[in-house]
Amino acid sequence: MSTKAEGIIWNLSELYESQQSPSIEKDIDEIRSAVDKIVEDFNTLWNNDASPEQWKELFEKLEETYEKAGRIVMYAYLLLSENTANQQANKLFTRAQEISSEIQNKLVPHRLKLAQLSDEKYEKLFSSDVLSNYRHFVDKERKSRRFLLSEGEEKIINLKNLTGKQAMTKLYSEFQSSQRYEVEIDGKKKIMNESQLRALRMHENPNLREKAFSLLFGRLKENEIVLTNIYNSIAKDWIIENKRRGFSAPISARNFENEVSDEIISSLIQTTMDNNTIVQKYYKLKAELLNVRKLKHSDIYAPIGSTKRLYSWDEAKEMVLDAMQRFDGKVASIVKDFFDGNYIHAPVLPDKRGGAFCYYVGPKTHPYVLVNFTGQLDDVMTLAHELGHGLHGVLSQKQTMLNYHTPLTMAETASVFSEMIMMDYLLEKIEDPNEKISFVASKLEGMFATMHRQNMFTRFEIEAHNAISEQYMTFDELSDIYRQELKNMFGNSIEYFNFSGYEWAGIPHMFHTPFYCYAYNFAQLLVISLYEKYLEEGKNFVPKYLELLSSGGSDSPEKLLEKVGVDLKDSRFWQRGFNFVERKLLTLLNTLIQERG
Repeated sequence: MSTKAEGIIWNLSELYESQQSPSIEKDIDEIRSAVDKIVEDFNTLWNNDASPEQWKELFEKLEETYEKAGRIVMYAYLLLSENTANQQANKLFTRAQEISSEIQNKLVPHRLKLAQLSDEKYEKLFSSDVLSNYRHFVDKERKSRRFLLSEGEEKIINLKNLTGKQAMTKLYSEFQSSQRYEVEIDGKKKIMNESQLRALRMHENPNLREKAFSLLFGRLKENEIVLTNIYNSIAKDWIIENKRRGFSAPISARNFENEVSDEIISSLIQTTMDNNTIVQKYYKLKAELLNVRKLKHSDIYAPIGSTKRLYSWDEAKEMVLDAMQRFDGKVASIVKDFFDGNYIHAPVLPDKRGGAFCYYVGPKTHPYVLVNFTGQLDDVMTLAHELGHGLHGVLSQKQTMLNYHTPLTMAETASVFSEMIMMDYLLEKIEDPNEKISFVASKLEGMFATMHRQNMFTRFEIEAHNAISEQYMTFDELSDIYRQELKNMFGNSIEYFNFSGYEWAGIPHMFHTPFYCYAYNFAQLLVISLYEKYLEEGKNFVPKYLELLSSGGSDSPEKLLEKVGVDLKDSRFWQRGFNFVERKLLTLLNTLIQERG
């Protein structure tokens, strides 16, 4: 069945008309001139008793320049994502990164001076309402002072990153996107990319599922020299830099950036680990539903039921918009603009980047969404997830550039909340008992993937980074760490393959953004709390939720969440989320099974 997603291609002309557009060179020249003028203005303001109004004008120039530079990076990245073989886009992306590094280097001395701003000077300037919008930005800079290095070191790090971690992550993306797999389905040989192969994990044929796992993980092993060297290089780079900055542990640098304490994240990780029994109960139940003694690792995403319906693009679009309309008309209108304005790239193409993402750069630039739509119900949920990001990006346009982006801990809030909206919508819409059982099971698996699986990745990263800080780690050594974390999550509820431990090498986030993954777990448990408040308060909750999204990164997560009644310091906070999963979804699944008989 064709999903009719083939023609859903984004229109990037709002960014630039083409890769050859003279506007790109014009913007680059303007960015460089603007940065030189900003540096000159900074020097003037530091050397004079400047007024809050003068500082505000400077911050506004800085914001305009940041967004213009970010737009070039965004354009190149989107071109490269739709076609990773596009060498012109590759060159532009590399150049855009170099320009961003150039900007950062020129601003390093002034970032350091902001961080070292005396209490007296800070109070004099930022007690004024004129600069109230920039108070949180400067507060973050001042808090970072104990982790900043000298001006020379900061500049060297920015330059080194171009040929260091940025080059490594770029190599990883291009290398993984270039992989092709030959699969035989119904007697016919097909050549697939990684996204297409991953979709076979949900195939109803267990032999094909196992073959897909074997091909995917086996290829990682075949490529162990490249992948192991990339991972060791990225991890060692992270370790060396952040130890030099004075962070107590590799994960602490990410926690600081996310504006959450080590204690809060340690509690999140441990509470999730303590609740792995929910995962194990479910997979034992799933084995019964599939009439097997014990599931294999390749069966964890197996469909429950003899058929699995595929959805067309138009059906997916209609369901997402209908669900959002039921929640709130303004939300539905914003989401609809993504479809109407051609801000989505949906088809599966040979050289297209795998997975899905939403890219937003600043308050004057509309977000874009990429998905690889194969018609699975999971793809409908992924579409809702990414459009949730898009909603967040649009609502945050209320902020200026320096307050626009949220820390990672808040970045998944709207996306996961949108999934919850879709979940309740589909639970109501689906009438067939077997289809409803299949959907609830799928949603449980999705939550396990968002919470327990991401926690497993984080625990792996902690162990891997600790080991790499002492010595180079081989592919097999890293695989042993990962295999143990798999067993911590699934226990004896599944059977493992020899190749199960190789999966770590195929997790992009662990290469691109170390310790990103706990943000998904954080967001899922946070969203459960927010969603329970929505179920209690109904439409009265919606304005508070939209205001939370509109706040962008204008304050710390703790302070923003206090406004909607969430206390991250409450030791019971994380456990309540797991209680909800067990009480609502696992209990619902058992009830549906009993009712079906």
